Amino acid sequence: MSIEDRVRPEVRAMVRPRHGGDVWGRLEVKDFSSNVNPLGPPERLGDYIAEAARDMENYPDDSCAELKEAISARYDVPSSSIIVGAGSAELIRLFPEVFVRPGDRVVMPRPTFSEYGFACRLMGADIVDLPLPESDRFRLDAGSMIEEMAPGTRSVYVCNPNNPTARMLARKEVMEVVSEAARRDIMVFLDETLLELSERDRDVSCVQEVEGHDNLFIIRSFTKSFAMPGIRAGYGFGNPGLIRFMDAARLSWNLGTLEQRVATRLMSEEQGHVRRAVNMLVDEKERMRGEIARITSSKVELTDSYFFFHHLDGLDLSSGQFREAMLRHNVLVRDCSSFGPPCHSYSRFCVKTREKDDEFLDALQLVVDETVGR
Repeated sequence: MSIEDRVRPEVRAMVRPRHGGDVWGRLEVKDFSSNVNPLGPPERLGDYIAEAARDMENYPDDSCAELKEAISARYDVPSSSIIVGAGSAELIRLFPEVFVRPGDRVVMPRPTFSEYGFACRLMGADIVDLPLPESDRFRLDAGSMIEEMAPGTRSVYVCNPNNPTARMLARKEVMEVVSEAARRDIMVFLDETLLELSERDRDVSCVQEVEGHDNLFIIRSFTKSFAMPGIRAGYGFGNPGLIRFMDAARLSWNLGTLEQRVATRLMSEEQGHVRRAVNMLVDEKERMRGEIARITSSKVELTDSYFFFHHLDGLDLSSGQFREAMLRHNVLVRDCSSFGPPCHSYSRFCVKTREKDDEFLDALQLVVDETVGR
């Protein structure tokens, strides 16, 4: 019997998801492909890491009690409704490990973050794509998702704001999906990792709804808010009964002492850093929209979030070609081809500080001039 014959069919068919940020070690490249806090990490991050590093000889607290208490205080949610993971990626994998069985029907928008489908396929789920209409700027309609909740559906996925399209649903729309899903005994996985850097966070977030809805699970992350993808720390919210089963199934010691202590300090002491970024982004994304429209001579819609999902009309470049063209000028954008059609004609890039955005705009102008002059 070959190695392939010993492997589960789901694993044999798997292809690793592709993501942004793939310029490891190239410090000259400005990364606009990853949607993280444009101010970078808090200034005291190094101090927090150094303090935490003094206690490496003991096993980490498997319950992550201090970190959960800090998250509880920040969001006014009981610790029993909180789970933490090695980045939100661990929780994305854990959810279907606990709730999805082979053959279960799972509904998710297309395009959306590829790790959801990867994790569900690994569990043997039948993925049902809900195509987002390009004609409506890829808006997710709550009614359309509810229509897809056919018998046999185990869970539905909502990314709010959606990655890569930057479109956002109002809290009322999300809760319409949650309520109807509950009536049909369907779980809802809600990704709010990109919401905290939005000025609409307080009005849109559904974190306060988890205790009253036992079919709702929400994830958030330190990666985006504090620009620290190199330290893996994420967290999720759910009804205590839901969290109990997820906590039972998670990897032991999933967060090391360093991650726990650094994340606790950030959650407790650095919320001002996040607010400063949000305030700056409100005006900067408007400026970016105007400059991109001027340079490309195209209409650019104001994004619901702090990144753009921009159609490359007029440039005669695919998403991959645009990525390579910008990279020649030391700017990295997201090649959206991996999200499937029609995303091969779109690019995703984030908004940063004015100084950094000017570097992006200079590179964009050079690419446009090169393309027009061919």
